[in-house]
Amino acid sequence: MQIDYLTYFLASIASYSGLLLGIILIKLAPEEQNPGKRYFILLQKIILLAALIFLLAFYKVELIISAIIILAAILLLNKKIIPEKTGFAYIFLGTIFYLSSKIFDLFVIEASLIFLFGVPTSSLIFNYKKKNYNDVFTKNLWFFVSAILIYFMF
Repeated sequence: MQIDYLTYFLASIASYSGLLLGIILIKLAPEEQNPGKRYFILLQKIILLAALIFLLAFYKVELIISAIIILAAILLLNKKIIPEKTGFAYIFLGTIFYLSSKIFDLFVIEASLIFLFGVPTSSLIFNYKKKNYNDVFTKNLWFFVSAILIYFMF
């Protein structure tokens, strides 16, 4: 069962709004941004891995193939690429968002994980002194590009 376009689009906006929550979090407690940086990065990695695991589990991918994909993801996430390359992570999440739209339960889980991914992402990117709201949202617009483009292609 494919989700209709309006539901898909509104869910993508709701998922993307996790970035807004991260900004609010840093505005409420700016002194926690530097001490919490390593925890935000760890949370990003855990959420990306969880999104991949749920996708593989719901699509019932073979155990050996799943193990190889998860191992590759862990090795990739072990490098320090996530905070600087959130656009790439959001392309990946946009693709997962589309793939999950075929299975409603998975769609709800993935949309929630994408929302949660936005909180530490914007907490890392947002600079309280510069008030760079536009940077936070424009750097991660790749989520919409991939999610909407793939939806119309398939």
